[in-house]
Amino acid sequence: MNSTTLLQAEGLKKAFDGQVVFDALDLELSQGEVALLRGENGSGKTTLLNILTGNLEPDAGTLHYLASKIPRTYRFPRGWWQDINPLDHFTPEFVAREGVSRTWQDVRLFNAQSLRDNIAVAEQGHPGENPLIALFAPRLSSRREKRIHQEADAMLARLGLAGREQSSADMISLGQSKRVAIARSVSAGARILFLDEPLAGLDRQGIQDVLQLLESLVKKEQITLVIIEHLFNQRHLEGLITTDWLLENGQIQGSAVRNPRTEHYPRATAGSAALQGGSLRDSASDARLPSQQYATSKTQRPPWFQLLTGNDNGVDVVDEPLPRGALLTRIRRPGAYKGPSSPILEIRELVIERGRRLVIGLDAEGEATGLDLTLYQGETAILQAPNGWGKSTLIAALAGFIPVQKGVIRLQGNLLDGLPSWDRVRAGLRVLPSDRFIFPDLSGSEALKLSGSAASPTNTFTVEPPSLLDRKYASLSGGERRQIALAGFHGGILGLCDEPFDALDGETTRRAVEYLLAAMGTLFIALPYREGTQ
Repeated sequence: MNSTTLLQAEGLKKAFDGQVVFDALDLELSQGEVALLRGENGSGKTTLLNILTGNLEPDAGTLHYLASKIPRTYRFPRGWWQDINPLDHFTPEFVAREGVSRTWQDVRLFNAQSLRDNIAVAEQGHPGENPLIALFAPRLSSRREKRIHQEADAMLARLGLAGREQSSADMISLGQSKRVAIARSVSAGARILFLDEPLAGLDRQGIQDVLQLLESLVKKEQITLVIIEHLFNQRHLEGLITTDWLLENGQIQGSAVRNPRTEHYPRATAGSAALQGGSLRDSASDARLPSQQYATSKTQRPPWFQLLTGNDNGVDVVDEPLPRGALLTRIRRPGAYKGPSSPILEIRELVIERGRRLVIGLDAEGEATGLDLTLYQGETAILQAPNGWGKSTLIAALAGFIPVQKGVIRLQGNLLDGLPSWDRVRAGLRVLPSDRFIFPDLSGSEALKLSGSAASPTNTFTVEPPSLLDRKYASLSGGERRQIALAGFHGGILGLCDEPFDALDGETTRRAVEYLLAAMGTLFIALPYREGTQ
C-alpha cells in the first residue's frame, strides 16, 4: 500500500447459494487512477461494485477506505456486536462518508425534484439533515442553504444546464440525467466514484458530454474512477483509462494502460491483462459478432444487425427517415413477411406528453402533427433515434403504461385506445422494457413462473448458467437480469423491445436474436444512435 492509495481490498470472498463469485480477491486503487473493470456476464462486476460501495457484505476479507481524513477498515465476517453499534455499520451511507460513491445502470434521480435540489440534497452536512439548526439557528441554516444552492447552480452550468436549475429531473434527456447523477455524487464528497455503464443508451453527443465531464473530474478534481462499461462502448474510454482490470475466475488481473495524457498517474495493481499496443482488448473480442466485421453502409447498423438479416440474399432491408433525426429500418425475410396488405400495428396522429413536455408527435419543424407509423406482419423494424426522441415513451404508450393525448393505435385492426395493459397482452402485445424490471425479491425461477413462460411451449430461451434462476433478481448483474427478462418474453404476435441486447455478450446476443425471431412473428426494436461498428 503506497501513500496515494485510496482503497484496498484483501482476500474478498463471496458466494451465492454455493456458487463462488470471488475467491480471495485483492485490489488497490490510487488517487487519480481510472480503472476499467471488464469481465464476461456473470463474472461478478456488479457484485464487486455492490461490495465496495457498501450495498453488499462479502463473506470474508478486509476493506480499507483511505480517502477521508480518518481511515476506516472493515473486516468480514462481522460480529453481531458490530451491527448493534450505531457508529460502526457497513452500509452505503457509512461508506459514502469515506469518500466513496457510485452511479447506477438505471439513472436514479428524484424526478419530481428540480435539478438544483437533486444535486444539493447530496451535500454533506446539509442543514435539512438537522432540524435543530433550522429551529434554533435559522439564519445559519439559510446561509448554508444559499451557498449549497449556488454550488449546485455552478455545477449545472458546468454541465451545460445553466438556466435549467428549476426544471424537474423528468424533463431532461438520458445523457443529461447521467451527467446530473455524476455531479450529485461529486457534490456528496466522492473521491472514488464507481460508474456502472455510464455510456449505456447514449447517442454520440451524449457519450462525448459524459466523457468530457469524467475527464474534467480526473484532471481538475483528482477523482478516482472505476468504470464498468459494455464491450461495444469500451473503445470510447481508451483515452481516459489508466488501468485495465479483467475479472475472471473470481480474481482480478490488472495492468497499466500506456496513456500519454495520464502517464503521471500511479501504477496499476499487479497481474496481467489482454493489452495490445496500449489499447483495450477484451478476452472475448476475437469471437466478435459477424456484424462487427461487415463493411459499414451509409446508414448506421447496430452490431447485431447481421444476426437479424442472416446470409440470405432474399432479405429486403428498407430504411425510412422519421421526424427529428430518427431512422426506421425494416427487415423483411422471405417466408415471414406477409406484405403491405397485412398491417399488424397502425399508429395514426399519435401525440404523447411526459409532464409538460411534448415527446411524441412533433414534425421536423416542431409542429405537433402527430406520429404515423405502420408495421406489417412478419417484419422486424428497428427504430434508431437520438436520446430524448421518445423511443421508450413510445413503447410505454403502446403497452398502455402511460396515456396518450391524441391519436389512434390499432393491433390487427382492433383499437387499443383506452385498453389497460393486461387487455393488450391478451390481444397479443408483448413488451421487453429497457429497465429489465422484475420484482427484486423474486428468484429467477419465480419470476418466470409468474410470467407463465415456465409452462409455455414457445419459451425456448435458456438462461445460462442455470444457477441464475435460483438467485434473487436484485443480486443479478445487468446482463443476467436481461436473460431472465428474455426468458419471460413469449407467446405474442408483436414484440416491443427497448434495447433488448443491452449488456449481453456476443454469444448470449446470438441466442437472444434466434429466440426472438422464433418466438415473435413481428418485432419492433428501439435503440439510440451509436457510432457504427466495423
